[in-house]
Amino acid sequence: MKKKMASALLVLTMVVSTCMVTTAAENPSATKAELHSEGVIRYSGSEGDVIIDTADFYTLADQLDLFKVRAVKQLGVMRTYLTRSGGGVSMTSAEGVYAVHRKPQAGEEADPLTLDFATILEGIAVSQSIPSDPTAYGLPAGTRLYQKKDGTLSTSDADGAEPINIQSAVAGNLSAGTAAWVNGELLLGTGADMSEKLGEISDSMGDIDNATGYSIDTGYTLPEDVPFAIAYVSTNTHTTSGPSTAKDPVFTINGGGKYTELIKKRYLMGGYDVRIRVYFIKNMPAGTVITGTKGLLFY
Repeated sequence: MKKKMASALLVLTMVVSTCMVTTAAENPSATKAELHSEGVIRYSGSEGDVIIDTADFYTLADQLDLFKVRAVKQLGVMRTYLTRSGGGVSMTSAEGVYAVHRKPQAGEEADPLTLDFATILEGIAVSQSIPSDPTAYGLPAGTRLYQKKDGTLSTSDADGAEPINIQSAVAGNLSAGTAAWVNGELLLGTGADMSEKLGEISDSMGDIDNATGYSIDTGYTLPEDVPFAIAYVSTNTHTTSGPSTAKDPVFTINGGGKYTELIKKRYLMGGYDVRIRVYFIKNMPAGTVITGTKGLLFY
């Protein structure tokens, strides 16, 4: 009998879902208001009767509507919103519905009860996309992004920072073993970009034994143009049983060049909190001043 009841409810679900798909997009009413069922459905079997009446239809319709509302609400938590105001990604399953990554103004969001399940599912897929508009990341409209000489992100072009655009990650520019969802695809990082960078350093520097090390602890001024170099800085602060008061090493370049942080390490050894940074630097003109805590510059 349980199997027969399940079969009957499955048929009922399919009938109601089909009705919703064809009518919800045109009529903003809740699904229950679209039902006009009367009487009962009686299924007789050897183990007894199963009766489905109008109230069962209404209860099921309410549950389906509740699912819609909760699914769209969860999309909002994932910073994806379905709207009829235009912009964003146009839904292929419903004309005039768009998925955006910036919360719409009041009244612009699509009513979940007017959406069919295909549109909500498509919105879930779009939630994994990478928006290129900085406003999707909480930045003000019109914000321009720049990459500073140390490779970090900035909203200012000061100190020679270069303009950049937001791009989707690919497996080759994720650290090895790092995973991320990008445009609906689960990627496992290969670290190829770091391998390429290290290869570039190796080709540029040649045999490290041939490079000369210069102290940059109090600042070092380049006497000539230097196309590439490696800087090493560190701190080693004696610690007690309490919280560590150690600070990260300082590294600055004044005058030109662009650098990338290659190594960032911290460890405790012999009662000392040791912090190490290694940088790869390119295209430094003569007169550039490099400063780093207990640092050495190799070129």
